[in-house]
Amino acid sequence: MNGKAVSGIIVLIGLVGSGVWAWDKWTLWHATVGSTETWCIEISPDDLSPDSPSYWGIALPEAQRVITWRGWSVRPGRYCESSKVPAHRIARRIATGEREEIPVIVPAKRHIGDIAAAIASRMWADSAALVEALDQDSMRWRIVPNTYRMYWEVSADDVAARLLRESEKWWNRERLQTAWSMGLTAREVVTLASIVQEETARLDEAPRVAGLYLNRLKKGMLLQADPTLKFALGDWGIQRLLDKDKQVDSPYNTYRNPGLPPGPIRIPEPTYIDAVLHAEKHSYIYMCAKPDGSGKHAFAVRYADHLRNARAWQNMLNREQIYR
Repeated sequence: MNGKAVSGIIVLIGLVGSGVWAWDKWTLWHATVGSTETWCIEISPDDLSPDSPSYWGIALPEAQRVITWRGWSVRPGRYCESSKVPAHRIARRIATGEREEIPVIVPAKRHIGDIAAAIASRMWADSAALVEALDQDSMRWRIVPNTYRMYWEVSADDVAARLLRESEKWWNRERLQTAWSMGLTAREVVTLASIVQEETARLDEAPRVAGLYLNRLKKGMLLQADPTLKFALGDWGIQRLLDKDKQVDSPYNTYRNPGLPPGPIRIPEPTYIDAVLHAEKHSYIYMCAKPDGSGKHAFAVRYADHLRNARAWQNMLNREQIYR
């Protein structure tokens, strides 16, 4: 066989090989992946290699091969599709970071740990990191419970930064000016709102409760708010506070310390913050829970009337044998 024939055969083999390679890549590019129902891939910032064993939320070897073949980068995030798609489509989305935002509920809770757990259930950041980022003295009063759209892969610090931005938006000029006109800072309004929410689960009653505490502040009276005492004691399950409880040494004990406590005793609902900003104007300075199970309070201007209301509440506790 002469040299020309050999060269021809080599060229032919090369052409066949190129054709096979091209066909293989075309088939790979258009391979259908995913599910007929909504499916998602979650890629964490720790798993940015296509070879990572925990990289794929579901098995998509074709898309994985497309990324490797094209030498594309991998961007973290949550990527969802509502049906089967070509491998190149999901691969390109991963490479360009065309990811999903998800609704993240930031609830109003007593404990930062509960808020962190709720957020972590929807995102990559874990509860411990979120607690560390959110449980700061300068951070707690700025958390405005709501549902926010965030990227799944953001860090705990990113979540904290986002909540700070949302707080700045929520505390607009109108709300700030209202607070200042009351002689309060935004932090003090949130602190009072946290007490009001613990005092009453009835939002329609919240402005009246807020007005009562504002009256006490103006008169220089001790707030004597039972929820602050429970916070100081670290026991929210107490139903009947005793005189000895009122001696606890804590800056949150408003039976001993004048003015507002140093910070909120819970993360309050925004509606309760607005209840403080739009507190009812009245002359009440005393209140006591009604013994009828309604969750309402009896309000009084005179101490003698308050004593009568308090006696009715204590009698109910005695009847129900509630001593703590």
